Amino acid sequence: MAEIAVHGSWSHQLGLDVTAALRDCFADRPGSLIIDLHGMEDDDAASLPLWLAARRAANVLRPPVQLALCLPAATNLQIRLRRIGAQRLPLYGNMIEARAAAADPSIG
Repeated sequence: MAEIAVHGSWSHQLGLDVTAALRDCFADRPGSLIIDLHGMEDDDAASLPLWLAARRAANVLRPPVQLALCLPAATNLQIRLRRIGAQRLPLYGNMIEARAAAADPSIG
């Protein structure tokens, strides 16, 4: 299991940094990857395409990497992600829930 915590206001540079971190994590082929977004500000949900691309990348790896996002409820990003369908990208409100799901795939 691998974890990444994203901190700061969403920007092009932060997106590049997160993409590099994801690439490094995927190269290690973890069974699961949890991305903690509690420290990230993204009022416009501009990061949404990156999380969808990360999900696609995780799915094409063999074996696939179980990817999950951990983020606060009632943010624009969380609302938009839920609207597109949680089955596409598992969302959790806290790291305890995300870790439990990663440890037991029958939860997620």
